[in-house]
Amino acid sequence: MTDWKKYERFIAELCSEDYQSQDVTVIPNAKIKGCLSQTIRQVDVLIDSRFGDDRNRRIIVDAKKYSRPLNVKDVESFHGMMMDCSSKVGILVCPNGYSEAAKRRAQNYINLKIVALSELENVDLSLWDNCISDSCNERKERGLVLWDSPIGIGAPSTPVSITTIGKCDVCGDFHIWCWDCGGKFFLGDESELKCNCDHPWFWLTAIEEDESSEGGNEVLKSVYLLLVTLTDALIADRKPLN
Repeated sequence: MTDWKKYERFIAELCSEDYQSQDVTVIPNAKIKGCLSQTIRQVDVLIDSRFGDDRNRRIIVDAKKYSRPLNVKDVESFHGMMMDCSSKVGILVCPNGYSEAAKRRAQNYINLKIVALSELENVDLSLWDNCISDSCNERKERGLVLWDSPIGIGAPSTPVSITTIGKCDVCGDFHIWCWDCGGKFFLGDESELKCNCDHPWFWLTAIEEDESSEGGNEVLKSVYLLLVTLTDALIADRKPLN
């Protein structure tokens, strides 16, 4: 793994820790369609509403492993990306600081954050799970899974089961880790899966229109991960497409 890739991945881990919430999802190396450019934009870390009901929650994070301090042009370029990605708040991360002019240009809508390269020295790559999705089979480098916080799932007739949801930082496919059987599984953008355990529920992914796009000029869509029980289909996570 290249140093810059390792740096980006480490920043994604930090964001996942800082933004742990049932209402927020953290997507590493996100690919979303720009609302202005109408082209696919790569976002190092996308922090967004888990349920697709509030576009104002969106934050994009860009990790710049530069050997120099960030300057005004870096901030202005990032601000343009924020506008294209419909993000009102952004975080620009670098290891070597930033100029006073860059700080003034960032104002209140861009947070300039310094994360030193020395913090990577104690990072153990073996603790990061490789993606197991078929979507990564033909890629030059298989992705890594960014796991969310564990959640408890239960039914009236069964004890609580602990499950963790993750997303690959290359192909973006959802991963499921069942703590009961230890099994780890993946789902493509429109697929379904049932754990090897005898649970009365299963997982389903579907591309659907976001609730936040209602009444707007742009149709917003996401890949939704649904937990389907005997009585309901609950949104467990979301991967925005625009």
